[in-house]
Amino acid sequence: MLIIGLFLGLLIVLFLSGVPIAFSFALVVVLMSSILGYDLGFMLPFAFERLSSLIILSIPLFIIGGLIMEKGNITGPLVDFANSVVGRVRGGLGAAGTIADAIFGAVSGSAAAAIACIGTIMIPRLVEEGYPRGYACSLMAAAAGLALLIPPSFSMIIYGWLTNTSITACFLAGAFPGVLLTLILIIINWYMVGRYPTVKKPSAWPGIKRASQEIGRTGWRALPALFMPVLILGTIYGGVATPTEAAAVAAVYAIPVGFLIYRGLTLRTFASAMIEASTSIGAIMVMLFFAMIFSRMLVMENVPQEIAKFMTGISENKYIMLLMINAFLFLVGMFIEDISGMTICAPLLFPVAKLIGISPVHFAAIITANLTMGLMTPPMAPLVFLGQMIGKTTFPDMIKTSLLFVFLGYVPVVLITTYWAPIAEWLPVAVLGPKVLIPAY
Repeated sequence: MLIIGLFLGLLIVLFLSGVPIAFSFALVVVLMSSILGYDLGFMLPFAFERLSSLIILSIPLFIIGGLIMEKGNITGPLVDFANSVVGRVRGGLGAAGTIADAIFGAVSGSAAAAIACIGTIMIPRLVEEGYPRGYACSLMAAAAGLALLIPPSFSMIIYGWLTNTSITACFLAGAFPGVLLTLILIIINWYMVGRYPTVKKPSAWPGIKRASQEIGRTGWRALPALFMPVLILGTIYGGVATPTEAAAVAAVYAIPVGFLIYRGLTLRTFASAMIEASTSIGAIMVMLFFAMIFSRMLVMENVPQEIAKFMTGISENKYIMLLMINAFLFLVGMFIEDISGMTICAPLLFPVAKLIGISPVHFAAIITANLTMGLMTPPMAPLVFLGQMIGKTTFPDMIKTSLLFVFLGYVPVVLITTYWAPIAEWLPVAVLGPKVLIPAY
């Protein structure tokens, strides 16, 4: 276990040093195979076989669809619609940004895409309304994490692929925790706005008739964008399409919407979206390839069994072991981004979760909530750094309020999701039946 710990430490050092994630995994895999005597001639075909999966194909398709909608001017109508609904209450503009992030998360499945799109529009608006710049950036960064809980989610797809769990069930498992986190972030924002005297007071309520007209007007404008998550999730949950087929339909649907309705897409921006998507897809696939080999080596070294043995040696109490799992995931999330963290942690901790009677669907919500929180937690904190760049502020200006959202927003959601199984299991069971709670192997 000591040498495995050293390899994990090397991986974290490479991440922190700025080495691309795919290359970091590749270097560690080559070193492990050399030192531990593994034959890469056996490992490479294993990784190729695992990646030859229709489930994994959904990730490139969701990336393409999300980027087309991003370049196609989807975010403006979404923000306007959310603002027309909640904009005339205290902290309404911040709440509108949070809701817009949640909706965009249901389109793209990517936290980075959510803050890049929504943050670019919302942060200047929030600053104009008197929100401190650092706080505005922190709020949008925290809300961007909703993309990993509210379906569809890249992390959930990878978890289902690695653990042979229904992707549809995994999507449903994250829905209620995602809605809960949305509400908590809105409440925190409502309270915090009262502490900033610079924030402008909301405009007076115009009356039911005028408010209804405004909501109707902005809602009609945002309808094609709002229909995209309905199209994705409706076809999946209705049994009409698999997640991969739904992702393909969404990618095709996004093209005429971007070109003909929102008119943000031109041949130039469409080509830019395809190039950006190709770059992202290539990086993710190479990373997954080497991460699969790395995870396989960890399994062959009996690391999951050693982790389970270590935890049960401390306590066999289910709730204490869940606390240790959360602590482990918290530490991983501090250093490793969500997709890499999921690729490593799911094979390692899934046997431990089964050992203490946690259903695969419930564990999907637990691990995703923890790794989402890690996106806001230093030293890596990728969403904080993205918020800093997009909002043109500094890390010290963001970190205090970012940690406020972590401890008052994310931590309660993680604990509720961990210790109250129905928040993750009720919806999957209601839609798919109790069989989804039974491990496939």
